[in-house]
Order: sequence, then C-alpha cells, then structure tokens
Amino acid sequence: MTYETAQRVTVSLPSNLATYLDEYQKSHKLSSRSEAVAQAIEALREKQLAEEYAEYARSGEFVDLENGDGLDSGEDDRLWK
Repeated sequence: MTYETAQRVTVSLPSNLATYLDEYQKSHKLSSRSEAVAQAIEALREKQLAEEYAEYARSGEFVDLENGDGLDSGEDDRLWK
C-alpha cells in the first residue's frame, strides 16, 4: 500500500478484535495494522462478490453462450474468439 494514495480512517475496535488484529499482523509478517485491515476488507469484498455471483447464477438470468446467446447476429464474433 502506498501512503500517497491512502485515505486515513479511524476505527474503534473491541479489545478482543484489536488483540486479534495485532496477532494476525505479527503472525503474517505484515508491516502494519493498516495492511492487516486492508486484507480483511479485501476478503469481505471478495466474499460479497462471490455471494452476488452465486445469487446471479441461481436467478437463471445469465447468458447461455453454448446456444449462441449473447451475440447479436450482426455483431462481428471475431472479437469474442
């Protein structure tokens, strides 16, 4: 993480989570608490994205590429190969 582009955020944590954060930082040899928090937020984002993709797949509203859906007949399909 570069601090020129970083945005400072102040958070308050229960002591058990603050202790865990410090232990996680040390055990994973991270340079700072900020790096550990950034990893946690990335993991939350990835989890949410996976859940949203799963919900989208369950909805049945996806394109069936095996049957040619998704390309208009007038489109240049060389772009997709």
